[in-house]
Amino acid sequence: MTDQPDLSERARRLRNAVEPLAAGIYFAPEAHDAYAALGFNGSPGANDGVQMPDGVAYFASRGACLGQVHGDVIAAAFGVFNPEIVIPMVDAAWRIATADQLLAARLEGARGSLSRMLGARPDGVERATELLRRGASAARGEGRHLFSGLRSLGWPGDPVGDLWRAADLVREHRGDSHIAAWISHGFDATEISLITEPYIGLPMRTYARSRGWSDAQFDAALERMTARGWFRDGELTDAGHAAREAVEVATDRQEASIIDAVGDDFDELCGLLEPWADAVRDQKGYPSSAGQIVGRRD
Repeated sequence: MTDQPDLSERARRLRNAVEPLAAGIYFAPEAHDAYAALGFNGSPGANDGVQMPDGVAYFASRGACLGQVHGDVIAAAFGVFNPEIVIPMVDAAWRIATADQLLAARLEGARGSLSRMLGARPDGVERATELLRRGASAARGEGRHLFSGLRSLGWPGDPVGDLWRAADLVREHRGDSHIAAWISHGFDATEISLITEPYIGLPMRTYARSRGWSDAQFDAALERMTARGWFRDGELTDAGHAAREAVEVATDRQEASIIDAVGDDFDELCGLLEPWADAVRDQKGYPSSAGQIVGRRD
């Protein structure tokens, strides 16, 4: 098994490489159009040229791999969102379309957007998919709801669709692992959302606001973390940074099965994925300023 420093380096490199390829679906005009054709609202607008998702379509389309479930289930699987926001949006979504319709629209959007940005058959796509599938096949599903839901869908059967599915499996496996890590380290959803911002260099209550919590709930979270010594006068302390880093290390450790299965082909895999990830960002298919926060679900 890979030792911990090397494992963390590899796990985070892979996280960064798959993130724009998998999560670009949430910003893809082709996906927004496919959802709008079902009766959802289109993108509410752009941020630095990137088309932002409609919340109702986002929650239901991403959660549809779990089946047509209650919003409380989707809120639990996503981890960091306020259920009071998620539940009514999911209720609204199921009045518009079924889970199967949303899954089909999501796949259509992913195929369209990645084909537009990378080409219908990017050079090396079969090899990259083979290696991602090898990693995902070695990963276990216990406690990993979105990963297991995606795995139950099978493979689209075309080069770009299979690449996207493989990247999404690896992404959601880490996301599920990350939730397990921050829960086991004593964080709740408001706390992990707040502490992650200074940890990755974002101003507090910028990205975290997208999670639907109130200022009062964030105030209470900051007060609790201050009492633990993780913040002082609203600033992250060394102890707070160490506590947040421990969560990331624990997440990395849970990705060892994927990293070990890719094995000696790891650099080859990242060498294929990283230029595609850059191309997606360059073409406004994923926010260039988002760091890696989206992919961690915190």
